[in-house]
Formats: sequence, C-alpha cells, structure tokens
Amino acid sequence: MERVDRLNRIFAWLFFILMSLFIVLPFITIILWSFTKLWPWPELIPTRISLDSWKYLFSPSGRAPEGLFNSLMVAGLTVLFNILLGFPAAKTLSHHPFRGKGMVFALLLSPLFIPMTVSVMGLHHWSVRMDFMNDYFSISIAHTLITLPYFIVMIWYQYNQLGVKMQEAARLLGANSWRIFLWIEWPFLIPALLLSCLLVVVISMSQYLPTWIMSGGTLMTLPLIIFPFASSGNASMVAVYCLLFFVPVLLLVFIYYVLLKWYNKRFFGPEEV
Repeated sequence: MERVDRLNRIFAWLFFILMSLFIVLPFITIILWSFTKLWPWPELIPTRISLDSWKYLFSPSGRAPEGLFNSLMVAGLTVLFNILLGFPAAKTLSHHPFRGKGMVFALLLSPLFIPMTVSVMGLHHWSVRMDFMNDYFSISIAHTLITLPYFIVMIWYQYNQLGVKMQEAARLLGANSWRIFLWIEWPFLIPALLLSCLLVVVISMSQYLPTWIMSGGTLMTLPLIIFPFASSGNASMVAVYCLLFFVPVLLLVFIYYVLLKWYNKRFFGPEEV
C-alpha cells in the first residue's frame, strides 16, 4: 500500500512538473524575444540583444495605453451584457420547463457552431443602420455574441446543481423572488459567476476579427495593434505586446483567486479555504 501511495505521489509530481513546463516554457521564449534584435535560425540563443521594442511600447507611437484601455472597456461592457442576458436565460433553461426548450438552448449555443465571420458581418450590417451606436457599444455586442454561450452554460450548470427545492421552501415561507435570489441563489452562483466573467474578459480581449469588422479598424485594441507586427514577422514587437496583454489577465486571475478565497471563508468557514 505504501508503495502504491509513493508511486501515486511520483506520478502526481511528474504531471505537475510537465504541466508547469508546458505553461512556463512559452513565456520564457516570449520574454527572450522581447529583448531580441536578431535571432536567426538555427541559433539556440539570440545573437543581438536590444531594448528597442520596449522603448517603442512605452513611446507615444506604441499606443499601448490606448490599446489596453480600449480592450478593458470593451471587455467590461461585454461582461455587463453577458450578465444582463445570460442570467435570465440560464435560470429559465434550468428551472422552467416549456415546449421547445431544447431548440432554444441550441439556438443560444449556435454562435459556437456558426462561422464567426458570418454572424459578425450580419451584425455589422445591422449596426451600420443603427448609426447612433458608438464603437465601444457595437464591438461589445459582437463580443457578447461570441462569449454568451460560454457564460450561459456555466451559469446554467450551476443552477442545475442548485435545484429548485430550496427556492420552493423559501417561497412557501413568504420570501419573494428578490429575496430568494439574494439569500439562496446568489451565494451559490458566486464561484461560477467569477469564473465565467474571467473567461468572458479573456475571450473578449483576444478578439481581432470582430473588433476590426465592427469598428472598421478605428478602435485600437491590443489585438489590432499586435496584428500588423505579426503579419510583418516582427517577433520582438509581438512578444512585447503579448507580455503587456498578459499583465491584466494575470491581475484578473489574482483577483479571482482572492475573491474565491473570501467566498469560501465567508460561506463555508476557515476549514474550507
């Protein structure tokens, strides 16, 4: 038995090391490229080191603060639209049986299967006619179309885990729908909500084609800034902007971890942290 436990620990450590290398090694390459002026094949290390890419990133021509601000603004609006649309849809699909429920569910998940160009081009035609919408709003709608299926599925699954018995008991005791949501549903949905919002932000900040189509290339987000350097083969500039892109994502992951620990401590006690 001890031998089996020892082998399990060894395999667990090997798996942890391999996964760590799988995650860390690409970042090592990106960091090296960000300080590289020349790295010809098949050299194992860069032949020329330079800070030109970092200097350009923080220069007015780099437009890094503008791209980061626009990406975060669009991602924030996308999260808001997902919450407003996804919560009612997930709860209805989970707790309310009705005819055609499977068809509605499939329709809500259809953006996962329809080519992105088709749906976004149709949405762009509609937004041109509604010319009062600014770029932030129209791009956020396009990103919502892409991210809403993920959000709905995660909240729907959490609602399925919750069930309806506690809500029915609270309703029999005189609680209205708002109190049922605050006292029963909301505490149970917090982990799924935090994770789904994090996923929506990461997906939204990574979108190039929907952002370019909906804004005509006028609203510069990080993917739109990175793409010309990538198409021209400037790996050093791409690496610098990728590292900039990773900073807010890493910060959001840290915030998610802190909020999740607070949630566990608040609702389950210190032993669950």
